[in-house]
Amino acid sequence: MTNSLSLFEKHGLINSNISYSEIANAFLTVGYTSNAGNTYFNSIRVAEGILIKESVGHGWYHNFLNGIEIYSIKDKVLLADKNFHKVHHSKSTVKNQAKLMLLKVLKKAAKKEGYYFNKKKAKKIIRKVLDQAMQEDQRELLRIQTQKYLSA
Repeated sequence: MTNSLSLFEKHGLINSNISYSEIANAFLTVGYTSNAGNTYFNSIRVAEGILIKESVGHGWYHNFLNGIEIYSIKDKVLLADKNFHKVHHSKSTVKNQAKLMLLKVLKKAAKKEGYYFNKKKAKKIIRKVLDQAMQEDQRELLRIQTQKYLSA
């Protein structure tokens, strides 16, 4: 796992000081606590060809989703990002918002390239990719995706 994380860092997809959380099934950055007592950190998940970075704030009562960034692992570029205000953090919220973001990216790319955009098929593919990101062991997905896209 350390070698895979090093590859992601080398290619600028993540920063250092990341550890795996079995409870979250995600990689978490070191958090910092504000003067108001809120803790902020990033949660990172890997799926087929993408890296999803969640900006999370932990307040005295709730966890909040402050933003989502989705990167292409292969191209090492930001595909989509969105900021939020007063949105409760949960896997389902992340999944729903990421789905909308990826649909927008695919629709735009299809239009740019002159292809027909099949929204129903795109939703099915995106759902499969996001289910993978939320349910499958992130350590194994990290290993597979770095071998597939970043090795050599």
